[in-house]
Amino acid sequence: MYPSQQNATDQTSNFFWLIAIIAGVLLAIWWLKRSWFVIPIYYFRYYELCFFQFLLDGWDKVATWASWLHLPKGNPAELVAMKHSIYSAQPNHVDWSKFSLLNKTMGNWFRWFATPALLILAALAYFKYGSRKFTTTHSMQSLRETEQDNWPEIKPVLSLDLVKEDIEKGPWAMAKAPLDFCKEHNLVSVTEVHQRSVWKLDRGSAHRLLTAQVGPLWTRVTDLPIHMKALVVICIARAERERDIANNLLAQISRSAGGGKLDFNGVEAQLQKYKNSRIIHWLEQRHAYVYTMMASILEVGRSDGVLATAEFLWLKPVDRRLWFVLNSVGRQTSVVEISGAFSHWLTEKKLGRALRTPMIDEAVNALEANMLDTLHIGGNESWHTFNAA
Repeated sequence: MYPSQQNATDQTSNFFWLIAIIAGVLLAIWWLKRSWFVIPIYYFRYYELCFFQFLLDGWDKVATWASWLHLPKGNPAELVAMKHSIYSAQPNHVDWSKFSLLNKTMGNWFRWFATPALLILAALAYFKYGSRKFTTTHSMQSLRETEQDNWPEIKPVLSLDLVKEDIEKGPWAMAKAPLDFCKEHNLVSVTEVHQRSVWKLDRGSAHRLLTAQVGPLWTRVTDLPIHMKALVVICIARAERERDIANNLLAQISRSAGGGKLDFNGVEAQLQKYKNSRIIHWLEQRHAYVYTMMASILEVGRSDGVLATAEFLWLKPVDRRLWFVLNSVGRQTSVVEISGAFSHWLTEKKLGRALRTPMIDEAVNALEANMLDTLHIGGNESWHTFNAA
């Protein structure tokens, strides 16, 4: 049995044992000290009966006043009998049959008063609070327009119809598949291995290309482009438990994306506050490149809670490579377009110091393994099923 299954079985067994123990304790109390149950329950039932009798007297007055409606009158004799039974009961000598019969009878009386009250409340909720009902049918576009104030992060794509866009072209294109990436950069060729065609990676060219993915060296936070400065402010503010500053800046930039020009107003002023943060000084000793530094800054920013890349969706058309670097933080693997930077980042984290020499050998190895696992289909080959025409 797997450990997870064993733990689930143990928890279920513990739950049933707990129920059995509670039931045993209750039975023991009823057998040895039943007055602990009888006194408080009978006390509550007595005043409940008084309330029912008051309502019944009121109903009889209404029935007498509106005699032309021939309304039925209540029978208070049963209520009086139950009150007398409670008043004269000896708590230590009440048997289970009498105890359960009283509670069952009280339940039968209670439903006559509860049902009309529930019907009135249901009608009130249905007719008065019309906003509770679903009255509007939205399309995806109208839903986005309605919710844009609640979720300003969707502003960058509010005017777009990405469903109709080519997923392999444009600023919103998806990440490239490893084979497509290698074909685009002429990194693969076809070779014969064991009488079958396979993809062969040009390791030298791949090494040079993935080295270039590592990006520029880190100098100072003040030398970064404005969009990176904004992300630094957002992440450091979150790490410093100043969530309002980060959230306001995220919302400000996202809202401005709908107008075509991002609003980075206030970023420089906030950066002066955080540029000497101990977090930045600590990370500068552990990362030598801009992309690896930004990845760890995002990781530190998440120490205050979730900070998904969807919250700064505006970044993807502005800096596609940085977007995928940050989008890969927290994943086991990265997309091929930034695998060099991701490999170097993991190495720096493992060693705990900045490395100026790109460490991308494992990324090249992974890309080569992926090419070997990718099926090659020649131009003269076709695929069909037995049922194909």
